[in-house]
Amino acid sequence: MSKPVFAKPVPPSTDTPPDHFDVLPPEGKGTSVQHQAFSHLIAYLMDNVIKIPGMQKRVGINPLLDLIPLGFGDAAATIAQMLTILDGARRGVPKIVLARMGMNILLNGAVGIVPVVGEAFSWWYRPSSRNYQLLLKHALPAGAAAAPRRNNAGDYLFVFGLLALVLVVMGVFIALGFYVVATLWHLLFH
Repeated sequence: MSKPVFAKPVPPSTDTPPDHFDVLPPEGKGTSVQHQAFSHLIAYLMDNVIKIPGMQKRVGINPLLDLIPLGFGDAAATIAQMLTILDGARRGVPKIVLARMGMNILLNGAVGIVPVVGEAFSWWYRPSSRNYQLLLKHALPAGAAAAPRRNNAGDYLFVFGLLALVLVVMGVFIALGFYVVATLWHLLFH
């Protein structure tokens, strides 16, 4: 008798909406499947929710949020994207990967401050989809027993420090946006 061959599960694409998204996980199931569906939903909404007729690549709300001036749209997108970092920390993603996820968000936010260029960059770079793929690649599999070690205070400090750094940098971007607008206003109308 030959052994049955099992295909490796294919991770869900962020081009399609999640198959399901329940508020509570099914009876007897852990929450890792639920978190994966939540992170998939964030990636889908931020990068792929709108189909443009005649184009293969979809658009999410991230480039649309970038249209909100003075960095407020970038800040809203950043907060939504940081939920994937929290999910990754909860699912045992290594710290270096969490830092890379934070860098994806910061890069998108930094370029997003530049009008028109930022929107095009968000559409091309798709940081939420990149972070979701990192999460799938490095997180503990759904139904895995437990992480090899428990999170300690240093792990929590790292994650919250990373999130604080992302928020501070986005605050600097917003302040810079206000400064540029105020300078232009002063030069044009005074």
